[in-house]
Amino acid sequence: MSANPSSSVSAMPQLVLQVPSPSGLEAALLEQIAAQVGAPAPAPATATDGADSLRVVRLRDVRAPASTVRALLPALAERHGFDWALVPDGLRLRDFRLLVLDMDSTLVNMETIDELGSATGLKARIAEITEAAMRGEIADYAESLRRRLALLAGTPESVLEQVWQRMGLNPGAEQLIGAARAAGLHVLLATGGFTWFAERLQRRLGLDSIRANRLDIADGRLTGRTLGPIIDGAAKRQALLDACAELGCDPGRAIAVGDGANDLPMLGAAGLGVAYRGKPAVQQAADAALNHCGLDGVLRLFEDA
Repeated sequence: MSANPSSSVSAMPQLVLQVPSPSGLEAALLEQIAAQVGAPAPAPATATDGADSLRVVRLRDVRAPASTVRALLPALAERHGFDWALVPDGLRLRDFRLLVLDMDSTLVNMETIDELGSATGLKARIAEITEAAMRGEIADYAESLRRRLALLAGTPESVLEQVWQRMGLNPGAEQLIGAARAAGLHVLLATGGFTWFAERLQRRLGLDSIRANRLDIADGRLTGRTLGPIIDGAAKRQALLDACAELGCDPGRAIAVGDGANDLPMLGAAGLGVAYRGKPAVQQAADAALNHCGLDGVLRLFEDA
């Protein structure tokens, strides 16, 4: 991560802080953070969104090592309710070519496989496996998916439509996708979820491509299996690399956004890796951690968006 897609930006990174509050962050706290990351005193926060509802502060010329910043920020951000990102100064959205989004709990506000279990009373059992997998406690994602799918064997296909009707986009999703496409980026949905939902989201949002698992359905019921190779973390990373190859660009010109342990490989391959409501291990590895703002918070990392 943190690859620089443009030779025109400064080598010294900046720390971008976002707080979803009209009052912003206290001056004393900002001065404390600036001192700890080796940055000059911050300029006043700027209001965004036209409603004075969110404040953004840019601490430029950060001299502390990235490892120091990542060790410092998560606890402070949680305590004071702000989001943070360590990015190259002068970062521009138009310098990127690809935006890769995870689906469950990133683009949409649910884990679809858990919701499929709600119709058969197995949601709690499935969700327990999902949560362990997303925290990285189950190293083999493919095996965790097989275990969850086996519990769904016999579920009526009609349940898929019920879950689709309950599915909502996370805040800022449409703004992020719209801005990315307007800037000329290819938008890829890479998910360990299912094509049944991903294809519908593609049509709804105008996504350029998808990579997802295909459910095996026979006689109107889920068989508890998938068709074809399972899309795990390695496959999501490969989807990013394949898209870059097709676009003729380096992976450093890709943005990846995800929340779970199976997103770590693609976040690591991208030029900019963003943890959206991410598990602790994902936030620690990412260039940006968004826990309070919406997905449109990704846009405020750039100076031309």
